[in-house]
Amino acid sequence: MSRQTQINSKSKDHELTVHDHQTDSPLLPIAQIERLHAIRPDRVDWVFEQTEMESSARRTQANKINTLIFIERVLGMVFAFILGAGGLAGAIWLASQGYETAAIGIGGATLVSLVSTFMYSSRQKQ
Repeated sequence: MSRQTQINSKSKDHELTVHDHQTDSPLLPIAQIERLHAIRPDRVDWVFEQTEMESSARRTQANKINTLIFIERVLGMVFAFILGAGGLAGAIWLASQGYETAAIGIGGATLVSLVSTFMYSSRQKQ
């Protein structure tokens, strides 16, 4: 994301111009590189080296974050399945032992909690 702001102010004898450039990109605007080359030509190569190092670090960090998010989501689904299957298996076992009321309560609570959790998480993504 990049944002540029320029403010000009003029009075009778004076003029003031302020430039502001904000970006999350590791690359500097060409105009700033040209100014640096005019002032310190030896530092331009250093800026490009630093840019390469930062972009490499950003890619590594993004890969780690994506991997951890994937693991988190897969583990969440696995544990949700285990809890749901356990709750429903317990309800079926209770029903087979003659405790229909308890089986209805546990089975219903299991299904309602899983459905509400998945609906809540899908709303948060939007």
